[in-house]
Amino acid sequence: MVRLARRKRLFVFGSAALTIFASGVLMSSRAEQTPSTPVQSQKINQNSVLADEIIQRWKDDQTMLGEIGKAQTNPTFLQTYKSYAARVPVQNFAEPMILTLWAQSPDAPQIVQRYVKFRRETDARVKAIVMENGWPQRTTVGDEAAAKFFFLFGHADDENPWRLTQLATLERVFREDHVNPRVYAHFCDRLADVAGKHQIYGTIMGPTHGSSGEAKLYWPLVDDVVAADQRRAQIGLPSVEDDLDKFRQGARIGAFMRPLLKGVEDSLSIVYETP
Repeated sequence: MVRLARRKRLFVFGSAALTIFASGVLMSSRAEQTPSTPVQSQKINQNSVLADEIIQRWKDDQTMLGEIGKAQTNPTFLQTYKSYAARVPVQNFAEPMILTLWAQSPDAPQIVQRYVKFRRETDARVKAIVMENGWPQRTTVGDEAAAKFFFLFGHADDENPWRLTQLATLERVFREDHVNPRVYAHFCDRLADVAGKHQIYGTIMGPTHGSSGEAKLYWPLVDDVVAADQRRAQIGLPSVEDDLDKFRQGARIGAFMRPLLKGVEDSLSIVYETP
């Protein structure tokens, strides 16, 4: 679910370099069970169907992001993209808004129209899955589908008002499924940012554009670095300065905006790794 924009604006999760490739995905760890009743059997079958749907939607999501990333290598496409980017009122996670605005033009490219249609349908389905089935956890859909659902949830910026209602659920799943604290912290920050509020854990950071060896927070903290570091320590994250220093040393932005050191590839395992 992941590319860092090479432009002034930060377009997280919405581009090809942030795509998580198949070579790094977790294998499904669905437990084989012998149901003792028809009701149990039906539930297991339902979980299997849901897991398969999540995995397929993740694949479709990655394909669509890859196509948008490829389109942006075309100078004409990129120039028009930038013209729409200058018209949106947000700084971070702006790609869906940019493409939605562009799609309203009668001469919008087919890839832009397809992306907006796909994003709208997929984001709505992510919401429906949680509302109808509860959050897909490792014990119900297996590690692979559970991990991929986090990426789908992260891309569902069009459903951010609803996502904000899921913060308590995210905290519960974070603890029950032993989720990497980076994933939890970044969702808290991303949802706040999309809502126009300041970040809590300071995960929205990276290299300073156009300045080698420098790094910064891309969005203000709700208070200060000292308080953010205290919150980070409580959930098992290193300090803000530790992460900034990795970016100064050449780390690139990986999934959930973690500092990705040279030679380290992104994979779905980030969802359950330690920071």
